[in-house]
This record gives sequence, C-alpha cells and structure tokens, in this order.
Amino acid sequence: MNEVLLTLESVSFLYGDRIILQDVSFGIHNSEKIGIVGINGSGKTTLLNIIGGIIKPSTGIVTSRKDLKIGFLEQNPQFIPELSVLQHTIPTQGEIKDEYHYKSILSRLGIEDYNQKMILLSGGQRRKADLARVLALEPDLLILDEPTNHLDLDTIEWLQNYLADTNKAIIFVTHDRYFLDAVSTKIIEIERTRLFYYEGNYSAYIHGKLIRATDSQRKETRRQAQLKKELDWLNRGAKARTSKPKNHIDRVKELLSKSYLISNQDLDISFQIDRMGKTILELHRLSKSYASRVLFEDLDHNFQNRERIGIIGPNGCGKTTLLKIIAGEDEPDIGVVKAGINTHFAYYKQDEDLFDPNTTVYEYIAQFAEVIKTENGNKITAAEMLKRFLFDGKMQQMKLGSLSGGERKRLYLLKALMFGANFIIMDEPTNDLDIRTLEIIEDYLDAFKGCLLIVSHDRFFLDRTVDYLFIFQEGKIRKFAGNYSDYLLVKRFEQEEDTTKKKPAILRPKRISKGLTYNEQREFSQTEKDIEKIENQLIELEDKLNDFSQTLTPNDYHQISITILKLEEQHQNLLNRWLELSDKQDS
Repeated sequence: MNEVLLTLESVSFLYGDRIILQDVSFGIHNSEKIGIVGINGSGKTTLLNIIGGIIKPSTGIVTSRKDLKIGFLEQNPQFIPELSVLQHTIPTQGEIKDEYHYKSILSRLGIEDYNQKMILLSGGQRRKADLARVLALEPDLLILDEPTNHLDLDTIEWLQNYLADTNKAIIFVTHDRYFLDAVSTKIIEIERTRLFYYEGNYSAYIHGKLIRATDSQRKETRRQAQLKKELDWLNRGAKARTSKPKNHIDRVKELLSKSYLISNQDLDISFQIDRMGKTILELHRLSKSYASRVLFEDLDHNFQNRERIGIIGPNGCGKTTLLKIIAGEDEPDIGVVKAGINTHFAYYKQDEDLFDPNTTVYEYIAQFAEVIKTENGNKITAAEMLKRFLFDGKMQQMKLGSLSGGERKRLYLLKALMFGANFIIMDEPTNDLDIRTLEIIEDYLDAFKGCLLIVSHDRFFLDRTVDYLFIFQEGKIRKFAGNYSDYLLVKRFEQEEDTTKKKPAILRPKRISKGLTYNEQREFSQTEKDIEKIENQLIELEDKLNDFSQTLTPNDYHQISITILKLEEQHQNLLNRWLELSDKQDS
C-alpha cells in the first residue's frame, strides 16, 4: 500500500528578508526514497528541518500520519560528552529495547567498544554513533542530512546497501553522487526557492536535466557528447560497472573526466601557479604512533610532477595525521619530510577558518587579495573570483554569520585555492558542499598542473580527481596504481579468490560423459555465431556513442543505451550457455 506519511502544503520559509523556500507542496509516501539536491544555501537543510518538525514554516501546513515515527540524522547533532556510545544510542524517550538491539547496530557500523565516551570519539566514529541512534529507533520515516559525512568508505557502502534494501521511507540530502544513484527513487531539486521533481534515481535526474537544458547544450556540441557518454555509464548501474574488463574500466575513467552539468556561469578558476623543481616532495621512512597504536610506519614516497594521490582508510586510522605531517603541522615519530624549494602548498582542512560573523563575503576574500593572476596571465578582482565560485553580487554583501555551513565551506575553499599553490592538500573537501560546487572543483583540479594529495570518502570525487591511492591497512600504507573504482574491482576479485581458496575440495564420483548430442552440437555452433554477432553490434553502438562528430538527441542516446543493456544481457546468457556446452563437450 502506497500510503502518504507526510504532506507539505504551500510551505514557505523566510530567514530575515531572504526567501529560502516558496510555495512548496509535495507528499512523502511509504517506501519512497527521496534525494534532495541544490547548491549550498538553497534550503536543503531547512526543508529537512521543516519535515522533521525542528522548525516551523513561515507559511503553509505540514501534516503527518498520527502515529508517524521519525528518525532524524542532523548534520551536526548535539551530544553529551560524558555519555558512553551505548548510552548515546539508547533513546531517552519512546520504546526502549534490550541492549543487544543497540549493540548489534553499533557493531554493524564498526563500533565494538560500547563503553567508550563520546568525547573521545573521532568525527567519523561520532557520526557512526549518531547514525546508530537513528537506525535503532526503527522509524517509519528516515530524515538524513549528509549521512556520508565523515564516514569511511566501507561504512558508506554498508549504509548505501542497507538504505537501498529497506522498505522504509527516506528523505535525504547528500553530495555523494554514487549514493544518490544507488538509493533514491525520486529526486527533488531546489533552485531559486522553487522545487523541481524528477522520478527515478540520480541517473534519471541527469537525463531529465539534459532534456530541460537541450537548447543551451546544443551550443556546446562536444560537451553535450561527453554528457551523453556519462549518462550512458550511469544508466548501466553499479552492478555492470563491477564486472567489466579493462577496456570498460578505461572507458569509465574517460566518462568520469568531465562533469555532468553545464553551468551558465564562467567557472574558470585556473589560478597562476609556480613551476615545480626537480624535487617536489620526498617522504623517507615515515612512522607515526598514537599511544600504543601504530598509525603507519616505513612510508617512502617521492612525488612526481602532476601526481594525483587519494588517501583512503577507516575512521581514525591516521589519514589526517599524515596530511598534517606533510604540511608541517605535525612531526613524525621517525622519518623525514623533504619539500622542494619551489613547492608551495595549499592546505584545505576539515575545520573551516575562524571568521568574524559581521564580515561580508567580499571583505573576507579581499583581505587576502583584491586582484589575482590567472594561468593565462589575466588579472581578476576579488568580486569576479567570488562570482566564479557561485557568490553573485548580492551574496558578496551578505554577512558571514548569515551563510549556511556549506556556503562558508565554499568560501574557505576558494581562499585555500586562490593563491596559486602548485601542491594542493585537501582533507575531506566534499563534506557539506553541494554537487554543483564539487563539479566546479573537479573541473579546476582536472586542469590543475601541480600535485594533488586528497583524503576523501567521496567515491565519485576520488574517481574524478586521482589516479593513485595510499590505502591505510592495519598500520601499513598500501600503494595502488588506479582510482577508487579500480581498487574496488581488484579488492572484490581478491575477496572472491580468498573465498574460493577457503572452500574445501568436494570429491565427486566421475561421470561418464557422452559428449554433445547432435542438437547440442548444432546449438553450440550457433551460439558461437550469435555471441560474435552481438559483440560486433556492441562495438558499433559503443563507437557511435564515442563519436563526437555525431549530434545525437537525448532520446537517441537513451535508446542506444537501452539497446546496449539488452544486448549485454543477451551476450551474458549466451556466454553462460556456451561455457556449459563447452564443458560438456570436453568432459
């Protein structure tokens, strides 16, 4: 039964004289999973707070089912420092279950020390505890505000799968595009106080956006083709992506080389940078421990020109500590960090700058530089820099204290990048940023000619920006040549191999095979021909999608994508049958 759990009727919200939401009306149905997108400051968190009953709308009505149980994960929930993790997880009111229930959820999220004080937890561990608290309620409606913030990649994957499989209603805000694509059944975009609705997941939303923007996209034919190719990849889904041979993996990399959405603004933020010398950055036998726990040891690495490294690992493993050591803000227990004389760092930290709430956006940037040189030698003013980073003229005069958390993060990011460093260090840059801002950053980093070192839990962002990984594993740092999707493929392959090795050999009596019958022999021969035919068809269609000289309409592109999916399914079925017959023939 598709029951309506909660409705908003003609809801508007004003913050001072600023209209955040205007005349919003929609309902949330049972089992519906709604992802909310929009730039920072557009009202995403405000909308969640209204739905969750945290704030009241300026006008309009919110109606919910009488017995509706809501679980609300806020971006920055409050906690009592002295409480243990278990005490934090158990609700203060409502139904309280036995301890096993709460411990089970904590364990699934990777927390085993139930008695540890909340104040002693890392940001990621605290986020897990908050998430456990919400899930333990077993609510009818889950409201999640940036649920992947501060979580490690394994936990994100677990949460993604859990939410995709649950029959609970969910409405959530996230910047994680893979997460959006896997979980959502509907997308709501907030743009200039209004809501736009798209049925389906994030891939369907992108397709809808393409249709809405067809006229403007025709002006940039090459970019249109790249958008179509990326949509094709997204429409195939995660399952297909994990089973492709190398040529398909390479194609995924190509698809990830451009952003989805075309902005109507000039997004050139390629600041002038100093040329790097022979020595960029050298790490010699770096080791670091915390208390009795080894974070990493014997790390050696000589950074090469334009090297782009992502750092991944579980929460609390030492990723931020490594960045601090490299940036000179911490010391290793053993080892040496040697930076070249021409190496200039930009360090984007998780914690944003301290700021005066009465300072305007323009004043904040202008105090560091009123004029900046771009890569091509042109000069741009502070006002123009802000405009290119989605702060228009009106927003430049806003006080910092009135900005959303995401808007302040965006401003801090601009400040970190605008001095033209040739070595960028970023610690969880995607937290609290909207997808459009991430696309701007990704475009900037695509063109960046220096070195990158990035800690991130955002899988899409890692795929877009890095081609090498440092992986924290039990006190060691493993090096991996490839992006996160490449690593995931290898990891799954290794896990499958381990599983196979662990399976005991089963002794079966030998069967006397009579080989193939006449009809099976004919089927075997025909199957080979059919496989070859489909493979040729797939090559033709893939070439058609990759041919930038062609001007395909979004509908053409969609139809080709559907055809490819059907052919790949047929190909797999035929291949399975061919293998079956081949085994019988050889036995």
